[in-house]
Amino acid sequence: MTQEQLSERARISVSFLSMIERGERAPHLETLAAIADALDVRLAELFAEGQESAAPDPVYGALIEACRRHNLDKRDVDLLVSMMRSMFAA
Repeated sequence: MTQEQLSERARISVSFLSMIERGERAPHLETLAAIADALDVRLAELFAEGQESAAPDPVYGALIEACRRHNLDKRDVDLLVSMMRSMFAA
């Protein structure tokens, strides 16, 4: 799959996807879920051990681990993100 195809499926720009890949931007959990869905993998698989990519931002570590432990699918992650936004809305 090309960057263009992935960005289209994940509904993000090609330039933003490139910045994520280069480690120049840290995506929100919602964006990570969209990328995982576009790749047809579980969110936790984006952070599978043994890969050469950099470790995820520590801020996301607990969330990623919770998603992994509870085998959350995209729908669950979307609901979690929605609830968090409601909780922290100003």
